Amino acid sequence: MTFARLQLADWVVFVAALALLFTTAPDWYSTTRGEEAREIQKRAGSGDGQVEREVEQVAGALAEGVERNAWQEDGLFDRIILIALLATSAFGVAAAFWRASGRSSDGLGPFGFAGLAACLTALLVLYRIIQEPGFDELTTVKVGAPLALGVLGVMAFACATSLRGDSRGEPRKMPKASPAT
Repeated sequence: MTFARLQLADWVVFVAALALLFTTAPDWYSTTRGEEAREIQKRAGSGDGQVEREVEQVAGALAEGVERNAWQEDGLFDRIILIALLATSAFGVAAAFWRASGRSSDGLGPFGFAGLAACLTALLVLYRIIQEPGFDELTTVKVGAPLALGVLGVMAFACATSLRGDSRGEPRKMPKASPAT
């Protein structure tokens, strides 16, 4: 096994799959109360007094209590999204290791499965961004969900690029369908 076999698109898939894991950690959602608490925390942090420090701590705790990342959401749909994110990441890493091992793949192969998983997961995340958990008037989308959507888009594009050609730049040959008799 050697990673010298990987093309640029294969490396992008591998790095995007690992980066996808990191997109689950930043906050995905908050509430309008949480946003106001963060604003109060920022303003109180500029003071030097005991009262300002206490206000900063209380506001930070309030904001932290309502902010959620992909691991903290409790709904069934959010759990499905988390599982899809983890599976997509695993498919991307497995595809890179498959290519590095020198194994051939007929048909779509591991990059096809990784790309399909990235597309389906991106649709789930996009739906969740549009249809926020809780009341839409109260819930706000933070940086984590759009970041995950962007990484999924990069990964899907890199998987498609990887499927288009092999390491010599020639198009991959698709298996021929057997004629019906």
